[in-house]
Amino acid sequence: MSSRVARLPVIIAIVAAVAACSLKTVYNRLDELIPKYVEGVVTLDDVFEERLDERASLLLDWHRSTQLKQYAAWLQSVQQDMGEQLTEERLDQHIRTMEAFWLALFVRLNDEMAYLLPMLDQTQQEELFSYLGDSNEEFREEFIDPEPDERTEDYAGRMIDTYGNWLGGLTDDQARAVEQAAGELVSTAELRLQRRLEWQQGIRDILTANDSHYDASQRLRVFLAGFEQDPDGPIRAASETNRQTIIRLTVQIAHSLTQEQKDHFIDKTDDYIRMFIELAENR
Repeated sequence: MSSRVARLPVIIAIVAAVAACSLKTVYNRLDELIPKYVEGVVTLDDVFEERLDERASLLLDWHRSTQLKQYAAWLQSVQQDMGEQLTEERLDQHIRTMEAFWLALFVRLNDEMAYLLPMLDQTQQEELFSYLGDSNEEFREEFIDPEPDERTEDYAGRMIDTYGNWLGGLTDDQARAVEQAAGELVSTAELRLQRRLEWQQGIRDILTANDSHYDASQRLRVFLAGFEQDPDGPIRAASETNRQTIIRLTVQIAHSLTQEQKDHFIDKTDDYIRMFIELAENR
């Protein structure tokens, strides 16, 4: 699938990766967890660790104070539309709102990367690119190496899990609709891997140019911003095709919800709405 379609449930899918009962605990510990994650990528010296702690704190303060209540309001809006009244046009609006959240977050993340990456010494840079190289191999093994039928089956399984998570399971007809839609999706995995390699090489070129921290940060900020937009050509075309397929599928499922599925969706989204609001107010 295209990266744009993969982002469809991104804002809520990130938090769905942890149990709802632990979301608040995990979110409130992100100031500790982010440095620990980075420490798993590069060796942290005292200066870099101090700067990382500062920047992580600023990022989380911004996210808590400006984003979380917007997520809650978005979920409330999705709640109101979920059912037979949902149209493709309305769902497209919801997706565009979600994508605006995604873009705002990644603009901030890119700014933090642009500030922090020039602080890495040569050894730390090599650790970073070795980690990214391993990630590329994992991406290739998962999304490119399998045969087309395998990839389609994997897409279908992931989609069934995602819809089922929010609806408490799918009916047989809904699951068949997902499997059919998965067969219509256009894979852009090879193109996306090539784009990942270009992104990594661009960062490497800037970091090894021996510029001042300020100049390197400015170049990185401009370079990273350019990768937030889908390029013209095959990736954009596939993204639009896949987007329309997912929209049609989601509307089809929404129009066939059982009462049990509706209740499950309302209960689940109510939990997240409440937690987003509580997290936003607990500053």
